[in-house]
Amino acid sequence: MAFKFFLLGFILLCSLWAVGFCNQDGFDFLSLSCGGTTDYVDASNISWVSDGAYISSGESTSIDYIEGTSSSNSPLRFFPDDKSPKCYKLPVKKNMSSSMVLVRARFVYKNYDRLGKPPVFSVSLGTAFTSTVDLTSNDPWTEEFLWPVNYKDSLSFCLHSVPHGGSPVISSLEVRPFPRGAYHAGMEDFPNKSLRKAYRINSGCNESLRYPLDPYDRIWDADQSYTPFHVSSGFDVLLGFNLSAVTESPPPAVLQTARILARTDVLTYNLPLDALGDYYIILYFAGIVPTSPSFDVLVNGDVVRSDYHVKMSEASALHLTQKGIENLNITLKSISFYPQINAIEVYEIVDIPLEASSTTVSALQVIQESTGLDLGWEDDPCSPTMWEHIGCEGSIVTSLELSDINLRSISPTFGDLLDLKTLDLHNTSLAGEIQNLGSLQHLEKLNLSFNQLTSFGSELENLVSLQVLDLQNNSLDGIVPDDLGDLEDLHLLNLENNKLQGIPPTIFEQRKFGSQYIRESLPVLLHLVMQ
Repeated sequence: MAFKFFLLGFILLCSLWAVGFCNQDGFDFLSLSCGGTTDYVDASNISWVSDGAYISSGESTSIDYIEGTSSSNSPLRFFPDDKSPKCYKLPVKKNMSSSMVLVRARFVYKNYDRLGKPPVFSVSLGTAFTSTVDLTSNDPWTEEFLWPVNYKDSLSFCLHSVPHGGSPVISSLEVRPFPRGAYHAGMEDFPNKSLRKAYRINSGCNESLRYPLDPYDRIWDADQSYTPFHVSSGFDVLLGFNLSAVTESPPPAVLQTARILARTDVLTYNLPLDALGDYYIILYFAGIVPTSPSFDVLVNGDVVRSDYHVKMSEASALHLTQKGIENLNITLKSISFYPQINAIEVYEIVDIPLEASSTTVSALQVIQESTGLDLGWEDDPCSPTMWEHIGCEGSIVTSLELSDINLRSISPTFGDLLDLKTLDLHNTSLAGEIQNLGSLQHLEKLNLSFNQLTSFGSELENLVSLQVLDLQNNSLDGIVPDDLGDLEDLHLLNLENNKLQGIPPTIFEQRKFGSQYIRESLPVLLHLVMQ
């Protein structure tokens, strides 16, 4: 008799479910009021703190606005200077038990500056550009990411200005840990990736749900705005079920509701996606009714799982990935009884560029300190944007240009930049001997012009890939080293305006430089000999 009633409608039970309080000490639960000046505890018993300790740039204000049926006062941090860094340092403990964290940011404009020009800007996490925030289309705007925890103590969350996009603005920033192993199943073909939330649906429920019902503070959106959208209540459900097989640990309050279509064999969700890309999908099922339905699961018309069973008093999850899609259709076709689904999560898969080597980063930071200047070198030199004065190929630093900076000497640290192809240190007050560059086996272009160098040193012969060597306008004296003739790839050598006494005849041998080099450089070299 109970099953007959089950066939007449849908399940809708959005009951409150008691869940233990989540530890908010240190990193575990971080809630930043961006631009806020006071700490407070909200109605959900979440502690919010000012963001001042996590960022060193931007200006603060607040705005009153109406959202839905309620009014709100929101603090804001905005960044009117396009050149200043706009990065938060979010703490991540090395020994934390989580392997994935949730990072959620809320952006509000609401005409706080009375200019009526909502901004557009980019957002990055770590080394990855993760999204574009367009407050001209939605205001407020929320972005949410799942980020894999690595060995670092902190994670950078940055806002990036775009041409003619206006001043970036942010209202709140939250970090939440997940249980170890969550959101990894089925991702073997997508190593080193981040996940950007597209959908998180509490199927069968017409209200959103979050902390404390979800101890990890995920926001599960109401089902009413998705198709099919008609739901009704009226069935007793099994309140207890085994959740151990689901590493994501969805809250029981979410799994206690489901969408079940009676008198039809097909259940469908049509979910538009923001962009063409790769997506990670999790479908949650829980045996909360006294039946064990089975059905085929189709994604965009293709069967991805045949004869999937939902067992009574058991919770399960189906992890799927889809490559190169721009729309998502999830369909359950009945085999026995009627298909059901309890919750859905959909994430865009975002590539995380490799980080530059720690040796390279350490060397560059030492060089920055030696200049006595703040060059703005923080985090990774190559991603998401390259540092000023730096050039990269992927995650490898291949170019360093520090002209017109008072270095005075080439420190041993330069020798740690083993992948450099171009090094420009012209007009940097270098004096004495050329040194500490012999390990740069990939160096192709070296500019040490307009300094006070007096000696070639003994290491230039080791630069076996060197093609261009510019030493003009120094104080080099004596004889040009014969070893320069052994650099087979060298095709441009500029020695103008030095104090050189002569050039060995072997420098001109065609086997070492070729006729084109002689033709282009001979007038300069003859001039040096005559001095």
